[in-house]
Amino acid sequence: MSNVKYRVREFTPTQNQGGTHSFYAEAVINTDITSVELAKKIAARTGIKSYEAQAVIHAIADIVAEETLEGSRISLNNEGGTKLVTIYPKVTGSISDKDVQANPEKYNGAQVATEDMLKPEMLQWTLGATIGIKYAKSFALNKQAQKVKFSATDVPAEPTDGDDTGNTGGNTGGGNTGGQTEVEG
Repeated sequence: MSNVKYRVREFTPTQNQGGTHSFYAEAVINTDITSVELAKKIAARTGIKSYEAQAVIHAIADIVAEETLEGSRISLNNEGGTKLVTIYPKVTGSISDKDVQANPEKYNGAQVATEDMLKPEMLQWTLGATIGIKYAKSFALNKQAQKVKFSATDVPAEPTDGDDTGNTGGNTGGGNTGGQTEVEG
């Protein structure tokens, strides 16, 4: 079993937030493994050169970026065929009757939304990622939770460098501000 750390955080809502006082669990990340470090681990496991593994990792990242821009979904599986992660383009945007009625001059006096009113400039694009359900279940069964005290030097459970726009956290109670982790089969 692997040892995964968590800490307990307190959520005290402001008057504007509503809700109730609560406590919630938050994962504590031990290490942020870079592509260089990952390449070294791959080299140690496979016998290929670290720089070769790093070149493959960078090629995968570049290909994922290119393919998602072309509308492709990319699934990464382990050697046994278990799906680890799927990365895909994701879009949100909508037009409603309420939107049309609030701006009748914009929609030539229309009162009902139609498909052609949803224009490309009204869409928000991002990338989505889902974790394979078999992999997620295996992780859940093979970890051992260890409670730790909160420390100001703890690495945050979610990236905060502004580079990551996907949903990675779990909002299971209290004030955890992360999104929901999507899981697919």
